[in-house]
Amino acid sequence: MLVPITVLLPVTAAVWIAAFGPGRRAAAVVSIAVTVATCMGCAVLAAVATFAPPSSIELTELVPPIGLVLRVDALGALFGLTVSLLYVPATLHAVGWLGNGPRRCAFLAVFLFCLGAMLLVAYAANLVTLLVGYELFSLVSVLLIIHRRTRRAFRAGFKYLVYVIPGGALALVGTVIVFFVADSVVFTPGGLTAMGQDDATLRLAWACLMFGFGVKAALFPLHGWVPDAHPAAPPPFSAILSGVMVATGVFAIVRVLYEIFGPVRLEALAVMPWLAVPAAIGVVVAGLLAVGEDELKRRLAYSTISQVGYATLAISLLEPGALTGALVHLANHAFIKGGLFFAVGAVAVHAGVHRVSELRGMGRRMPVTATLMTLLALALIGLPPLSGFIGKWLLVSGALQAGSGSALVVLLIGSVLAALYLWPVMRETWTPPPKPAPERCERRDGMLLAALLTGALVVLFGLGAALTGFPLALAGRAARLLAGGD
Repeated sequence: MLVPITVLLPVTAAVWIAAFGPGRRAAAVVSIAVTVATCMGCAVLAAVATFAPPSSIELTELVPPIGLVLRVDALGALFGLTVSLLYVPATLHAVGWLGNGPRRCAFLAVFLFCLGAMLLVAYAANLVTLLVGYELFSLVSVLLIIHRRTRRAFRAGFKYLVYVIPGGALALVGTVIVFFVADSVVFTPGGLTAMGQDDATLRLAWACLMFGFGVKAALFPLHGWVPDAHPAAPPPFSAILSGVMVATGVFAIVRVLYEIFGPVRLEALAVMPWLAVPAAIGVVVAGLLAVGEDELKRRLAYSTISQVGYATLAISLLEPGALTGALVHLANHAFIKGGLFFAVGAVAVHAGVHRVSELRGMGRRMPVTATLMTLLALALIGLPPLSGFIGKWLLVSGALQAGSGSALVVLLIGSVLAALYLWPVMRETWTPPPKPAPERCERRDGMLLAALLTGALVVLFGLGAALTGFPLALAGRAARLLAGGD
């Protein structure tokens, strides 16, 4: 019963805040308490998934024989823990960023609802449950993108919908085709065994699902909503968009590849190059765009497209070691990129700085925030012993195990580009300010605490990578189960 409670707790809190409109302080306290409780529930589920076999529970039947069914396995536990753990500092940051704003309760209600929707995706036992959770999140989250109600926000929100609505429709078409040919949409390690032998129909289903979830994953060239939505959204939600929403798309792709089609059938269909090539192009092109972008949040948005391309490229190799690296990289990237958005949000609010070229002297004006930005940037580049190094090491090892020299070259190019677009951020931050030097403007608030927490997690997941219950252990077990092991 812990799984439905964990999923429904933030949704229930969201409905309560929206319906009764409690005071701003009460809404903040409830939101923080609920995210912490949800994270604890996900941690327990992750501990169970590390040792126990997968277990399922049906919430309700939609259309016989299809229902909303939840399942706890290593892959879902890894993603659920990542989402819920990032939501704790994100909620702290949101409370600090919102202050006494007039729409504080509305923001927190939608924010919590999105948490519940993403957990529905994480613990989905079939393709329909995953699609329901993802579309709920996709459609409701536009309210957070347009929260500021500026022209830029409305334009970004509209562009976001232009991408995600057709993407959701294609994913639905793919789901219907899968049910038609296999009479099932239940996630099954190794793929559904009852699928028909009509290769053209199977390729159509695969293409619909890859396009549909590729939009969510910001897979090149379906990434156009990302550079606009991330800067327009409030900083705490930018962290969620960049840290876990795009990862949710990749998560769905993993489910489809390994538990709907299966590696053997995918190799027979010869479709994986159609996923690998766009992912590789995205790594390089998005990295180059990040190098030339001056606005901080847009630079980070392009970085997200490039970093997610790493994981998608590794997944396309259909090699367990590469899959492990991709899953670890996605989890670690969530906290690294989330922390960067927290720090950049604090810099924007307290110092009024939004561009790389304006960062000069930030190391003296906001020393703790600047230190965290540097730490997180080094982690994203892959400097050991920080968590970003673990994922990139495993990605390179997986490419070598798969014998893919081209994937290895792309990964190395992407790492060089990451250094190129993050070095100016660090350089400008620690360059002495012009005289007279501006006053210090750092504040001890929820925004600083959020960045501190994510910075601590980045160090912890790097130094303690091999500990039981950490992303590496869960990702390794998930990869073994998906490959048909135990």
